[in-house]
Amino acid sequence: MSTTPTARLVIIGNEILSGKVEDSNGPHLLRRLRQLGIRCTGVDVVPDELDRIATAVREAAEAADVVFTTGGVGPTHDDCTMEGVAQAFGVELVDDPELVRLLVEVWKAPPSAARMRMARVPAGAEVTAGHRFPQVRFRNVWILPGVPQLMRSKFEAIAEQLEGVPLACAALRTMQRESAIAEHLEATDAAFEEVEIGSYPRWDTDEYRVLVTLEAPDPDRVAAALADLAARLDPDQLRGLIPEYRPEERAP
Repeated sequence: MSTTPTARLVIIGNEILSGKVEDSNGPHLLRRLRQLGIRCTGVDVVPDELDRIATAVREAAEAADVVFTTGGVGPTHDDCTMEGVAQAFGVELVDDPELVRLLVEVWKAPPSAARMRMARVPAGAEVTAGHRFPQVRFRNVWILPGVPQLMRSKFEAIAEQLEGVPLACAALRTMQRESAIAEHLEATDAAFEEVEIGSYPRWDTDEYRVLVTLEAPDPDRVAAALADLAARLDPDQLRGLIPEYRPEERAP
C-alpha cells in the first residue's frame, strides 16, 4: 500500500439502483475506512449484470490499493459477483474445497446447483475461515455480502489487516455565509496546501450557517491552519472551534 492507502467501493444490486432498498453498506464502510485512515477515492453502484460488475471491479482494482464489493454472493440467479470478479481478472470460476465442505458438512445443505453456487470463487482466491462463512479475497478485492449485519461482521474480521494513516481533523462553525468567507478559505488553503479544507453550509439550524473542516495527517499543521482561518473570520460570528473533530463517529 502507498503512504496514504486508498480504497474503492463497488456496491452491487438492482434493489439499490431501483430504490427498493436503501444502501447502508456504503455509508458504513466510508465511516470505518475513515476511522482506519484509508482514503476512499470512489464509490460505484452497479446492477446485477456480469459485464457491469466486471468493469467496475477491474477499474476499481487498478485505481486503488484495496477494493470492497458488497452484494451478489448468494444462491440466486442474480448473484453473480464472484463471476464478475473472475471475469474482471480473466480467471475461471472454480469450486473451493473449504466452501464445499462448509456447505455440505456444517450447513448440511442439500447439494443442489443453487446451494453450491456459493462454493464458487475466482481461481486463486484466498478463502479465510471466519464466523459461519469465510472471507473471500482475490488479489486486492475483498468480496463482502450485501446483508448489512453480515457485511459489517465480515469487515470487522479483516479490519485489523488494513493499515491506514488516520487524519487529524479540526472544525469551526460560523454565522457568516459561504460568500462572505470564501476569500478567507482560499487564503488559508494557499498558506496550508497540505491541509484539506471543506466548507458545508447549513440551512436547518439557527446555531451556525457554515461548518468548515480542516484535515491532514499532521495534527500540528491542522491546528495551525485552524488558528489561521479563525483569525481571518469575524470573531463575533464564530460559533465555536473544534480542535478534534470526528465526523465518522457521528450517528448516521
